[in-house]
Amino acid sequence: MPQSALPEKRGTGMARPGISTAELTKVGANDVELIVFKMFNSPAEGQEETLYYGVNVAKVREIMPMPPVTKVPDMPEYAEALTEVRGEVIPIIDIAKWMKIHPSPNHLVRPKVIVLNMMSTIVGMIVHDVERIRRIGWDQIKQPPAMLQMKYGGKITGVTRIDSANETLLLILDLESMMSEIGAISMEDVFAADAFGGLHAQLKGTVLIADDSSVARRILKDNLEKAGLTVLAYNDGKQAMEALHQAKAKLGDKPITEYVQLVVTDVEMPELDGMTLTSILKSDEHFKALPIIINTSLSGEENREKAKKSGADGFLVKFDVAHMLQEIAKFFPHQ
Repeated sequence: MPQSALPEKRGTGMARPGISTAELTKVGANDVELIVFKMFNSPAEGQEETLYYGVNVAKVREIMPMPPVTKVPDMPEYAEALTEVRGEVIPIIDIAKWMKIHPSPNHLVRPKVIVLNMMSTIVGMIVHDVERIRRIGWDQIKQPPAMLQMKYGGKITGVTRIDSANETLLLILDLESMMSEIGAISMEDVFAADAFGGLHAQLKGTVLIADDSSVARRILKDNLEKAGLTVLAYNDGKQAMEALHQAKAKLGDKPITEYVQLVVTDVEMPELDGMTLTSILKSDEHFKALPIIINTSLSGEENREKAKKSGADGFLVKFDVAHMLQEIAKFFPHQ
């Protein structure tokens, strides 16, 4: 595959080559274009298996053959390399080592690197092979069962069948967990008084957060609670929506803001994505006054514009926590 090329889309219902990322993931569509890549694993007992993973097209800057790398001392084995891409030095993550999977010694693997642009950071992932782009509805992507989470060390955020005629599973990796483990998410000194305008422990109210990444939920919950807020955390947009409807039923004629004053939602989530969640809430008379902030690893102006079109009241790129707290503070009274 030539550098910078994405796999050609094939099959019924696939988007046409050359279509823009903005068109691929329209606001409120509740589906996503995933680049599917393969990893080969040879268990201690049994035949080698092919594992399929997906990453959002919107996060992919390019796909390239395995480049020369420079080893970095004192780093985990899976993150011990750097390479240069278009004049920029970036970290390279060996997904096989991170996931603790191993191809058969007899399997000749010609690895590729998927270069990601997420959370305003460029990072490369070494994968065994790249298959194609597939369009999948978020409602077809489910929370991984506990057994699968245990098998893969909690590094999976979603699971679906690869297509309607195939029982093979497609797994969605918790890339935010990966970024956290390599140190791309730093939480040090977040609560210095000058880090976010002296707001520490001065806010009062309730925030509902929806995010499928356990790392992201922990970062959000810990920091918002330290800022004085009560946090209701859910794993996906569907759970968040159900919680809001249950609360509204109990409130009766009272506004939903009696229960929660702000929603902070990720975009990429099983069952119901954040853009669709926002569109649904903002089109409902019971919820349209509820402020919503999109908090996503998808950077770029087109994603900010899509958030605005969905009706969101704010847009944040993970994980600039100081900026996040400054923005969230705008929706709450100070003590």
